[in-house]
Formats: sequence, C-alpha cells, structure tokens
Amino acid sequence: MDLYPWVVFLHASTVLLFFIAHGASMAVAFRLKREEDPARVRALLDLSRFSLGVPTGVVVLTGLISGVLAGFLGGWWGELWIWISLVLFVAVGLAMTPLVSFRLNPIRAAAGMPPVPIKKDQAAPPEDPAELRRQLDAWNPVPVAVAGLAAFLVILYLMMVKPF
Repeated sequence: MDLYPWVVFLHASTVLLFFIAHGASMAVAFRLKREEDPARVRALLDLSRFSLGVPTGVVVLTGLISGVLAGFLGGWWGELWIWISLVLFVAVGLAMTPLVSFRLNPIRAAAGMPPVPIKKDQAAPPEDPAELRRQLDAWNPVPVAVAGLAAFLVILYLMMVKPF
C-alpha cells in the first residue's frame, strides 16, 4: 500500500483545519476595529484565543509532521522548493505569534483582561475605556493578514508547481 497519498491527504486536511481556526481569529482581528463596548471586545478576544488554542497547536504539529513525512515518502528533500516552503512556514509562524500578541495584549489589558499567555492566579487589570479606544484605533490587522496569506500562497505554489 502506498502511504504517500494518504500522508498528503492528512497534510492537506490539517492545512484546511488550520485555516478554519485562523479564519475565526482573523474575523475577530478585523471586527475589533469597530467595537466600542469592552465586554464585546473581551468576548471577541476570548473567541480568538479559543480558536487558536491547544487543538490548533495539535493541528499545526500534525501538519508539520505529515509534511515532513510526505517529503521523505515522495523523495522531495533534494528539491529546493520543499526547503523554501519549510523555512517560510517556520519563519512566518515564529513571527506571527509575537507580532499579533504584542499588539493584542495591550488591547486585552485595556479591556480588563490578563495578557496571553495567562499565568496562574494572574488578576485582570482594571478596564480602561479611553486606553481601549486608543489601542483599537492603533490596531491594524491588514499587514499581518496580508503577510500570512502571501506566505500561504507562496507555499501552496511551491508545493503544487515544484518549480525547483
């Protein structure tokens, strides 16, 4: 039995699940700009954190492992496209988390929420509506969304076309 198509199927499935989770988070990122009520901001930020929690981490790890395994089963490790894809995936993943967290944690604090990651027994700061408005006005999800989507499209192109 040839495992390669099944491993590629698993890999593609995890990419789909990854985008479902990130779709919820990106919808929140864009909706935050229009929110005024701190309670709604807290609810949106909770939804975003939930959508990118442990299950999404498992999906990402499964996708990475299945992609590496597909690389071995397909004999692709001698090709440049797979290395560029892997480096781009890791670089964007390492950059996105702190870039978004560093911008959302001040919004969380102004809305009266503890930062992420939440430390045990960490009290939420007091709500500050004026600071919340300032932080929300400064929040711009477009660069992060464009960077993530562009990286995905480049990786998808490399995996499908295998240009080098």
